[in-house]
Amino acid sequence: MREIIMNANAAISSYTEIQNQTRSDEDAGFNVVSTALNKLEKSLDLLQTSTNSLEREKAFQASLLTLYFLQKSLDFESQGDLAINLFRLYEFCRIKVIENGVNGSIDNHEIKKCHFFIKEILLSWELAKDK
Repeated sequence: MREIIMNANAAISSYTEIQNQTRSDEDAGFNVVSTALNKLEKSLDLLQTSTNSLEREKAFQASLLTLYFLQKSLDFESQGDLAINLFRLYEFCRIKVIENGVNGSIDNHEIKKCHFFIKEILLSWELAKDK
């Protein structure tokens, strides 16, 4: 009987450890996407507002890389329509960033739209964490 209790305690301990690791992995994934969304928001803001061409060039590159990362991080199987719609939005922003480039991005209406959309996604993402 004592052996069964010890095995049960060991199993519970292992399960709790796995559960805590899973939560940590989920938190890490959430934080990575949060960081990417924050970086993209700042890059899009710089791309449309900065008068420094080097700063805008870095923001251009960072925007494209971050959009690519966010597209690759989507899980189409478990996120379904949400993933598809996010992919489309990220793709729209990627195309607008490329079309306008570094020099055409200052005070550009399309880049402003992208910036607005990403700010809304970031806000929703942060609110989802609290639930």
